[in-house]
Amino acid sequence: MISNFIKSAFRNLWKTKGYSFLNIFGLALGIAVTAFIFLWVEDEVTYNANFKNQEDIYIVKSIQKYDGQTFVFGATQGPLAAAIKEEIPGIKHAARYTWGDNMLFNNGEDKVSQFGYYVDPSFMEILSPEFVEGSHKTAFTQLNNIVLSESVAQKFFAGEKALGKTIKLSNGESYIVSAVTKDFPDNADLRYDFLLDFKKFEVANEWLKSYGSNGLQTLVQVTENADLSQINKQLLKFVEKKTNGEVTFSENFLYPMSRWHLYDVFDSSGIEKDGAIKNVRLFSTIAWLILIIACINFMNLSTARSEKRAKEVGMRKIVGATKRSLILQFLGESLIYAFVSGVLALFFIWLGLKPFNTLIGKELELNLGSNLHLGFFAGIILLCGLVAGSYPAFFLSSFKPLNTLKGGTSRSLSAGLVRKILVAIQFSAAIILIIATSIIYLQINSAKNRDVGFDRSQVITTNLRSDMTKHLPYIKDKLIATGVVEAVGVSKESSLRTGSNTSNFDWDGKNKDQSILINWTVVDGDFIPALGMKMADGRNFNMQNVGDSTSVVVNESFAKLVKPDGQIAGQVIQMNGQPITVVGVVKDYVYNNVYANIEPLVLFPFYETAGVLNIRTKAGVDIQEAIQKIETVIKEQSPGYPFNYRFLDESFNKMFFSEVLLQKLASLFGVLAIIISCLGLFGLASYAAEQRAREVSIRKVLGASVFGLVKMLNKEFILLVVISCLIAFPIAYFYMNDWLKNFQYHINIPWAIFLISGLVAIGIALLTISSQALKAAWSNPTKTLRNE
Repeated sequence: MISNFIKSAFRNLWKTKGYSFLNIFGLALGIAVTAFIFLWVEDEVTYNANFKNQEDIYIVKSIQKYDGQTFVFGATQGPLAAAIKEEIPGIKHAARYTWGDNMLFNNGEDKVSQFGYYVDPSFMEILSPEFVEGSHKTAFTQLNNIVLSESVAQKFFAGEKALGKTIKLSNGESYIVSAVTKDFPDNADLRYDFLLDFKKFEVANEWLKSYGSNGLQTLVQVTENADLSQINKQLLKFVEKKTNGEVTFSENFLYPMSRWHLYDVFDSSGIEKDGAIKNVRLFSTIAWLILIIACINFMNLSTARSEKRAKEVGMRKIVGATKRSLILQFLGESLIYAFVSGVLALFFIWLGLKPFNTLIGKELELNLGSNLHLGFFAGIILLCGLVAGSYPAFFLSSFKPLNTLKGGTSRSLSAGLVRKILVAIQFSAAIILIIATSIIYLQINSAKNRDVGFDRSQVITTNLRSDMTKHLPYIKDKLIATGVVEAVGVSKESSLRTGSNTSNFDWDGKNKDQSILINWTVVDGDFIPALGMKMADGRNFNMQNVGDSTSVVVNESFAKLVKPDGQIAGQVIQMNGQPITVVGVVKDYVYNNVYANIEPLVLFPFYETAGVLNIRTKAGVDIQEAIQKIETVIKEQSPGYPFNYRFLDESFNKMFFSEVLLQKLASLFGVLAIIISCLGLFGLASYAAEQRAREVSIRKVLGASVFGLVKMLNKEFILLVVISCLIAFPIAYFYMNDWLKNFQYHINIPWAIFLISGLVAIGIALLTISSQALKAAWSNPTKTLRNE
């Protein structure tokens, strides 16, 4: 029986090669696209799954309230980890660790930048990495110990044991390798190249001893079956109690590792809201939509060809075939088609996986040796075979033998209606994707092209290395002397990001009970002109003026907090009770969040703690020549260090990474959805033209024009696409309007986007159908009528 199914399936496949190709190719494309999306989804939802204690690992979050808003930060106090480990039952381990930084190591004559953290020894016990050499017990027995990842150990000590060997930082410090651990996978937080003992960081940072400063992170492992609600209850007011009520701004709670990657976003009330999980849900929906579209193609083409097999069904029933056996036969054939499609899909995946990885910045792979991947792939094939073949199977098996042998089918009308509904669903999904892609593109473009308050073109940034801060005036003069540099400004961090904030600013007229969080950073007097910023009031500070050492420049958002008109140049404010003179107000510029309203900012004039050079090149200079001259000056001051630089406009564009990725993926999948839909439409148009060949020939003989015949054949399908537009427009508007609400700075959805998307869909459908309509209209009517 099974062998008959297989023979019958391949016989029908060969007899209708054109339709079979459309069926198989469309389904294969749908399966491949679905596989790509779910590989990405798998990578996202399994973030941090490599940690065997994941369900017991938490980070301590800090809740802080300012001016009616609640902020949730990952920064905590230095003494907190040891205190909660000692005093709160249920906490097994607590470890401090820094935010992570790149450090330069000597590797022969080269200097290599590696990323790592200062950590407490218990950090290793919490994460439990697999040790290649050494163990967590001996990792930090000495202050100058260093733990390396396996890949870095191979880089420095290729083919040799690293344990006990010495490795040097570029500043001359030497460390002894005390352990080597397996690299964490790419989809893991807290990946590192090296780890250093936190005590070394603690010695250089006195503020760590105080509960008044939040500046590091705290990792916690709770005991098995610990009462989390009870721990959080004790943790909430822990700092306030430890300081006898002196520190009240920070309330803490434990946040689980399982939610770090997908949910770590909080609203202004401190309530967790969806983060990256929204994209996971979105693309999972897209995956199923594309698979459904592919299955619809199969169902439509199969039912459309039903009349060709009607006599076969009639004969089988007359000779004794039951409805059940016919259903099984057609489902079996459908499964064979799905299997062939699955094999072709594997080829598509093999062909497209590398470009797809490049697009999304991941290293995904399809591993059919994995039970999960094999089971998923087999399940998709089975699901496609059953879903795609279900309607044709039940439809064909229900034909009445006498009707079919007479040349008719009793259900052609209902089958045609079902096909129309399915085509409308297909194109509705495709149009929704077109609209979504367009809106995402417009939103990103709007944010990129908004007035950001500074000129990001022609600006090169590079980190200050070695003791360059001691020779900044000389370095600036040398850079200007190259003839390619217009201005050089210094900042503590990138102009696009500011990590320091405090509520300890006061001014006359401020409500004493009002607590406002103010961002601050450190720059020199050349920072503002180097970035092309404009003054709204007063002047820039002068680093040569001793009086300006206790002065600040603020942005407009801060100035308007002090006075509604923002004219506060010359006014004295206080920070921690110390008077500071505002010498000028700089126009608001975008930093930290490109989609948010600009937050208050204070710029302090002090460059000894600066870390970034902002170099503006002259207009019209050859950029490669400029980079070479700049590199010569920088390397003269930091010999042996690699010259790493970034263009500020590229760094700015990277702030849109997740939205750009969303737009690229939506575009890609939208195009593929259109292609798959058009394959089905092409097949149906071909079949419709074939079915109406006699009518077309008679009309042509009676004088009908080619245009009139094409219009007649197109009319039905174009009407379906128009109906699809009417279905898709409100759905797309609802979901994209909800998506835009995630951004404070966002566009209003233009009505033209719906009109253009609809016209694009109609145009694509028209091109697809017209190819078959023209073929029918240009055919020789004599041949057609003679064959009839």
